[in-house]
Amino acid sequence: MQKKIILASSSPRRIEMMKKHGFDPEIRPADIDETLPAGIGMRDAVLFLALKKALSIEQCAEKGSVIIAADTVVYKDGIMGKPKDRQDAFEMLSKIRNTSHFVATGVALIAAGENYKKVFCDVTEVFCRDYTDKEINDYLDTAEPYDKAGAYAIQGIFGKYIDHYKGSFDNVVGFPWELIEEELQHF
Repeated sequence: MQKKIILASSSPRRIEMMKKHGFDPEIRPADIDETLPAGIGMRDAVLFLALKKALSIEQCAEKGSVIIAADTVVYKDGIMGKPKDRQDAFEMLSKIRNTSHFVATGVALIAAGENYKKVFCDVTEVFCRDYTDKEINDYLDTAEPYDKAGAYAIQGIFGKYIDHYKGSFDNVVGFPWELIEEELQHF
């Protein structure tokens, strides 16, 4: 791709995924209010936030640059974003144990200053094994859960508690690469 790519995120996982696929994006994290409208559903929430992030970066981007923004949530009886604190993380991990939940990632691709925008969402169902309160607390003693939607990283330490998933692994990491790559061909 000849166009400049701007990633509206400082997520190490998203940066690593882009570099793994041969892209060296400019990193420009979006600083937005992530408050969601009352009653919004999982898919609409991630689409709303991804687009909001991309639009906030477009204002100061060089014309023709491709802006990529994403947002990920975990859903089990309600939307779970990043935990506010240890107790919040404990409650999230308790809620998803020995059951399944959904991970939704919304992505917005915008050609800055041009009339091309693409917003889409991917959803993966994740099935967790049973684990004890002690195992949750041991995990919470690590730094891993605190900057992750649903308080876990499938690709990290918590991966041993994942039984299986239906859908895209990369989506659960926070960047549905196959769909992004397909859409980048249109820019």
